[in-house]
Amino acid sequence: MEKRLIESDKFSSLIPEIDKKAAKEKGPGRPVYWEMIFWWTRKPLISARAFTAASLLPEDYPLDKFKRMIRLSENLPHKYQPLVNDEFKNFTILDPFAGFGSIPLEAKRLNVGKVIASELLPTAYVFLKAVLEYPKYGRKLIEDVKKYGQELLKSLEDDVKELYGEYSGFVGTWEVKCPHCGNYTPLVSQWWLLALKGSEDEEEGESEEEVKSGNFKRLVFMKPEVSGMRLRIEVIDLNKELNKKTISAKKTKDKIIVNGKEYRVPEGNVNAKKSYAKCLFCNTTFPGKGDKWYVREAIKDWNEKYEKYLNGEISLEELQNAKARPTLLVKFKGEGKDLEFSEVEDEDREIFWRSFEKLRDIDINHIPIEKVAEYASRRTTVAWGMNKFYKLFNARQLIMFSKIITKLNELREKIEGDEEYKEAIITYLTIAFLNHIRHNCMLSSVHPNRTFIAHALTFRGFAFTWNWVEISPLADIIGSLTRSLDHIIEGLEYLIQTNSNSQVEILNFDVNELTLSNKVDVIVTDPPYADDVPYPEVSDFYYVWLKRIIPFPYSTQWEEFVPKDIGVDEERSKTFGDGVGSYEYFRNRLAQAFNKLTEILKDDGLLITFYNHTSPDAWISLLYAGWYVSKFRITATHAITTEDETRITARNTTISLDKSIVIVWRKKAEGAKHIQEVRKEAISKVSDWVSTMLTKQKLKLSIDTYIEVLGKVLSVFTQYEKILGLRGEGINAVEDLVTNYVFPTTAQAIIEGLSKGIGVRISDPYTVYYVLVKLLLPPPKKGVRKLDNNSLVFLNISSGSLDFKDLQSKGVISVADSKDTIALVEPEQDQDAITALERLPEVKMVLQGKYDFSNPIQVFHYLEYVSLKYSDKLKDEIEKLRERTRFVDEALAIAKVFAKVLPDNDIEKEPSKRLSGEKVGIERWLNG
Repeated sequence: MEKRLIESDKFSSLIPEIDKKAAKEKGPGRPVYWEMIFWWTRKPLISARAFTAASLLPEDYPLDKFKRMIRLSENLPHKYQPLVNDEFKNFTILDPFAGFGSIPLEAKRLNVGKVIASELLPTAYVFLKAVLEYPKYGRKLIEDVKKYGQELLKSLEDDVKELYGEYSGFVGTWEVKCPHCGNYTPLVSQWWLLALKGSEDEEEGESEEEVKSGNFKRLVFMKPEVSGMRLRIEVIDLNKELNKKTISAKKTKDKIIVNGKEYRVPEGNVNAKKSYAKCLFCNTTFPGKGDKWYVREAIKDWNEKYEKYLNGEISLEELQNAKARPTLLVKFKGEGKDLEFSEVEDEDREIFWRSFEKLRDIDINHIPIEKVAEYASRRTTVAWGMNKFYKLFNARQLIMFSKIITKLNELREKIEGDEEYKEAIITYLTIAFLNHIRHNCMLSSVHPNRTFIAHALTFRGFAFTWNWVEISPLADIIGSLTRSLDHIIEGLEYLIQTNSNSQVEILNFDVNELTLSNKVDVIVTDPPYADDVPYPEVSDFYYVWLKRIIPFPYSTQWEEFVPKDIGVDEERSKTFGDGVGSYEYFRNRLAQAFNKLTEILKDDGLLITFYNHTSPDAWISLLYAGWYVSKFRITATHAITTEDETRITARNTTISLDKSIVIVWRKKAEGAKHIQEVRKEAISKVSDWVSTMLTKQKLKLSIDTYIEVLGKVLSVFTQYEKILGLRGEGINAVEDLVTNYVFPTTAQAIIEGLSKGIGVRISDPYTVYYVLVKLLLPPPKKGVRKLDNNSLVFLNISSGSLDFKDLQSKGVISVADSKDTIALVEPEQDQDAITALERLPEVKMVLQGKYDFSNPIQVFHYLEYVSLKYSDKLKDEIEKLRERTRFVDEALAIAKVFAKVLPDNDIEKEPSKRLSGEKVGIERWLNG
C-alpha cells in the first residue's frame, strides 16, 4: 500500500512553515470572503490546502516541488491559486462536516476531480453553495449582485428616511423602573463610545488600573447628568473639545489624562455577573440575586408584555409601563473613526416608540416568532425572557427587516436567468442581509477600541448585552446592509478566482445517512469538537431569517437537528431526553459517523481529521470512535494553528496545548497483542526515531514535536485491532489506553530518545516532567513557564503515578495567579541568572545549611547556582553532594540534555553548558 506524503517525516519538517502561514490567516491576513458572513471555527486555507494535497501525493514527492505547488513561499499563500495541472483529476475527496468550506474550497482550487461537501444544517448548506458552487457564474454573477443589491438599497431609502432621518444609528440600552424612586434609569455597562488608538499603537482592552499611553484617533464617552426628574446623556468628544485629530493621552478604564488635565469617565452602573445595578437618580442598588435579581425580572416583564402587545392583548401604553424597556442613549452619523455622536432628542424617542405601533401592521410571516432553544444553554437569552427570536430586536429593526425580506422575494422574480442562477443572486443578497442582522440587534454591543460595533455572535453564540447598537441599513458603517453588500462583492472577486475544472457536489445530509454512488479516495474533515459550539442552536440566529427568503421545511434547526448533532451540551437532554447532549451520546454519535466513513472510503484511502481538543477526554472520544469501534489505525499526526493563534495570546504567559491536531487514519487495524508488549514496541521504535533525529540534528523540540511523537506512538498502538490487558471494555478500555499508556509512552519515548542520543540516563518521574515542560514549551519573555490543567495532564509522564499534588509537594510546580494555571518552579527568565536561582526554595534551603533534596531537579538548580557563582568550587561541591543525596548523577544528566537541546534564550542554557563542560569533567561525575 503506497504511503502518502502526509505520512512522511519530510512532510513533518514543513509543519512549522505551514503553521506560521496559517497563523497569519487568523489575523490581518484573513481571506476576504470570510467578511461576507461570520461562521465559527473556520480553518486557515493554507492548512486545508497543504494537508489535502499531501494526502493525495506519493511519499517520495519532492518537497521543493510541493512547496511551489501550494505557494508556501508567498507571504499569504491563500491569495494565490495552487500551481497544479491534472495531478488530482482522478481523485474524489469528501468533507462530511464541511462547515464554511475551507477544506472543499482548497480541494477545488487543487483541481481535484470530484469534490463533495456535506453539512447537516440548512444554514451551513446555503453558505457552502455560496462559497463553492455559485462562483462558477463568474463576472456576470458579480455584476448582477451589484445591480440587484443597489436596487435593494434604493428601495429602502424612503423607509430609512422616515425611521432614521439623517442619522446612521443609535446606541441604546435597557432602562429599568427603580423600585425606590419610580424613575426609569438606564443601565449601562460602560460609558465609552470610542477609544481608538493610532495605527502605530496596539489596540487592546485594559484592566481597571492598567494605563494605556499613546496617540488616540478618537476619545469619546458618555456622561449621565441628572437634574431633578430629568436625565441627560451628554457626549464628551475630546477630539472636538481639544480641536485635535490625534490626542496624545494616558488612559485607563475610568479616566483620561491629556497634558496633565484629567477627564473622568463614569463607571458603569450595571454588572449582571454580580447581580449589581444602581439607579442613576437616587443611587439605590436594586435588590435580589441570580434569577431573583430585580433587573432580570424586570426585563422578563418587558418580554412578556412585548409578546402580549404583538398579540393584541395589551396597549402600547401598557407596554411602555413595563418594569423595563429599551431606551436610546445617543445617536450618531458618519463612518468609522469619524463618527459624530450627539444627544438623543424627544423626537428621536417618539419615532422609536411609533415604530412599535407600526409593527402591528407588519406581515407576521416576516417576523421570526420561532423559539430560541428553550433549555438553559450556556449561550442563549432565555433567562432574560428573550425566548423567541423577534425579542432580540426592537420594533424599528423588525420593520426594516420585514421590508428587506419583502423586497428580496420580489427581486427573485425580476432576476434574468434560470432558477439556479436566480437562487445564486438571492443567496448572496440574503447573506448580506444576515450579516447586517448580526450587527443590528439588541445583542450587539459597543466595542470602543476597534470596530465600534461588536456583533451578536462574538461569543460563539448569542448572549444578553447592555449598550447595544442599532444601525440604519443604508449607513456607511461596519455591519450596515450597504457595507455588507460591499463585503459580498469583495468576497466574490476572491471566490471566482478559485474556479477550476473540479466537479463540485454539495449535500445537506446527516453523515450517518450519507449515501454516495462511489467510494472516495480521501476524506479530509473537521469533525465536531464535543462542547465547542452548539451549532444548531446558535446558527438559528441566521436560520430563522434565512428561511423566510430561501425556504426550508423546519421551524428551527435546534428542534429538528439537535438529536442528530454530534455535540456535548448536557442541557439538551431536558428537552430531548435519551441522554442527548451527554458525553456518552456524543461518543456514540461520533463512533457511528466514523463507522459510516469506513463504508464510504476506499480500502487504500486516507481519512484526515482536524481535531481542536487536546484534553484526555477528547482523545478518548476520538480513539474510541476511530480505532476501537471503526477499526481505523493512525499513521501520522501533526500540530497546526487553526483557531486563534493559541491561547498564549489570551493568557499572556500561560501556555496551552490547544492547537489543532491533524490525524492521518487508514483502514484497518488487525491482529492482537498484550498492552505491555505494545508499549515496549512503541518505546523502542519511537525512542530510536527521536535519537536518530537528534543525531542528525533534525530534532527541534516543541509542542509540534510532541504531537509528531504522539502520532508515532499511536501508530504502534492502533495498528492492532485488539489490545489485550486493558482494564474494562469499550470506552473504559480506551480511557485506560490513553491515560495510562499513550500519554506516558509518548513522554517516555522522548526522554529515552534524548538519553540515547546524548548518552545519559534519566529515570526519575519528576525529572522527566521538568525536562519535558522545559523542552516542549518555549521560554516566556519574563517570569516562568505557565500552563493550564489540560497541558499538565497531557504532559504526564508515568502510568498515572504522578498528579498535581505530587508535582506540587515535590516543588516541581506551583499554583499560579489563577486556579486553572500552573507555574513551573524554575528560575525567572527576565532576571540575572544568579539572582533568579537564589530565589528558588531549594537554593535558599542549601544556603541555610540544609540539604533535604526531594528530587534531582532541586540538586540541578543548586549546582547551576554554584557553577555561576563559585565555578572554582563546583568539583568539590559535587563530591560533597554525592555523600548527601542520590540525585547528583541525574542532576548532571539534566545539565547535559539542556546544554544540547534547550533553546539559547532560556536562562538555564548557560549554567547547563558550564555544568556539562570539560572543565568540570562531567563524564567522571556521571559515572561516579
